[in-house]
Amino acid sequence: MTAAAMLKEARADLGVTGRPNPITREYAARHGSVYLFAPWCNMSITHWARRSGNAAAVLPDGDRAYTVWHAEDGKRLGRWHAGTAANIRRYAVPGSIVFFDWDGTDVINRIDHVGVVEVNLGHGRIQTIEGNTANACKRRVRGPAVIAGFWTPDYEEDEVDVNDIWHKAKITMNKGEKNESKRSPASVLQELETEQDRLKAGLKQLDAKLDQVLALLEK
Repeated sequence: MTAAAMLKEARADLGVTGRPNPITREYAARHGSVYLFAPWCNMSITHWARRSGNAAAVLPDGDRAYTVWHAEDGKRLGRWHAGTAANIRRYAVPGSIVFFDWDGTDVINRIDHVGVVEVNLGHGRIQTIEGNTANACKRRVRGPAVIAGFWTPDYEEDEVDVNDIWHKAKITMNKGEKNESKRSPASVLQELETEQDRLKAGLKQLDAKLDQVLALLEK
């Protein structure tokens, strides 16, 4: 299955709150009642992966509720990226599983929390969907200060989905409702392509500057 399917399931749970909830109940039904009231951020990732048909890609070693072990799964597969701004900008994509350390390290065994990337906003920032953030499923915007690292499962290739590239050209923070555009799809696509060209030009300039800085550091 695809990253788009994973994100569809995550969006369907926006607004879920408290515990037990449908996510913890489903996990507890397989692994024991202790999980009914346990922290459920990684249970959410497991839930969305199984419901979207992505369990083989997202859960290579089976269900996960513990973030450290899930991060290690990605590292064993050779897919792990430390949470630097450069790595986030270059490699984080919709569907990437992203891990957080509130103390600001990139050390896997200090990870506190996990979510799934919905949109790469550029400049090291991402929009995520996370379970158990303030005991609810919400959208967040995160940056390298708290991102320990991330890895991208081996999803089947998605067809280009404008909604995932730009999420209808608008970040809809912490809202489950959909913002339907009254403009024609053709006009929206043209606007997005124009904006994408502008962003690509800006990123090209940033890449050139980054290369200059790296060259100076290597001297």
